[in-house]
Amino acid sequence: MRPHHRRTASVVALAISAGVILSGCASPTSASPSTPAASGYPVSVDSCGVKGKYAQAPSRVVLGYPRTLETLAALGLDDSVYGYTLGGYDALPTDYPATIVEVSPDYAPAREAMIAAAPDLYLANDEGQVLGDGTVSYDDLAQAGTNVYVLGQYCADAPAPTSITRVYDDVTDLGAIFGVPERASEVVASLKDRVSAAAARNPGDPLSVAYLQVYDGKIYANGGYPAAGILNALNVTNVFADLPHNFTEITKEQALVLTPDVIMVNYVGAGNEQAGIDEVRALLPDSPAVKNGRVYGSDETDYEAGGVSLIANLEYVADTLFPR
Repeated sequence: MRPHHRRTASVVALAISAGVILSGCASPTSASPSTPAASGYPVSVDSCGVKGKYAQAPSRVVLGYPRTLETLAALGLDDSVYGYTLGGYDALPTDYPATIVEVSPDYAPAREAMIAAAPDLYLANDEGQVLGDGTVSYDDLAQAGTNVYVLGQYCADAPAPTSITRVYDDVTDLGAIFGVPERASEVVASLKDRVSAAAARNPGDPLSVAYLQVYDGKIYANGGYPAAGILNALNVTNVFADLPHNFTEITKEQALVLTPDVIMVNYVGAGNEQAGIDEVRALLPDSPAVKNGRVYGSDETDYEAGGVSLIANLEYVADTLFPR
């Protein structure tokens, strides 16, 4: 599993080595459009405290992560996408449009690459992608006429949300940015129905879940978003809800003090699922979840994609926790 950015455990080492410490969390407050209420322009939408101003719908979008395309496609906006960054993190879906180009393989894209791409919107999936520590910055993009929207509101120095409603807020904001508020409302209604149906699968018995990841022989726990949002929506206990950051390194002893009924193991890409599960089993053989065979994988690329992909992952978790 290769290090990437701060939604994951492996970014801890990456951030320290770069001398940068970020919160790794998203804002709990919805970034809602301030003007106007309907689809007319101009429109302004706040994201991580930065106001994006749109005179018209973006027509040349660069994605902070390739699979964010799924959210724009749900809104009928996939034709607006020119390119993506962070493409080297995981293999592209087999049906990914060949017309969408890789602008940069890096988590934080180079300034030159982004300026050359000339997007009118950079749909980032983490504010760390535009903080300009030797890479592209908000100022660089503003001077080039590029707005920035951070999907999931993964903002530096902000507390993490604990609700899956962040997805609905993003879809609503994108509806305002692209002038399709009615379509956004339809998508939100559909997503809410799917979440309600998944939550209804819970029989009501007490159930506790831990999200873990092993990286470089160390154990990391995920107590924040999106794990918190998914588990809260499904009405199950998140055993690491009190962690100060999304991902926190814990000791083997700390992991064994808590006795979750189920362990969800973060892995990156389908080919790494079994290896990730085996690492957790090897390090925590005495955990009740391991002894009872209740250790399952959860693909981290769903989280990186954000937006509607999180709802699909929530449904997968519901299927895993509450088998039919």
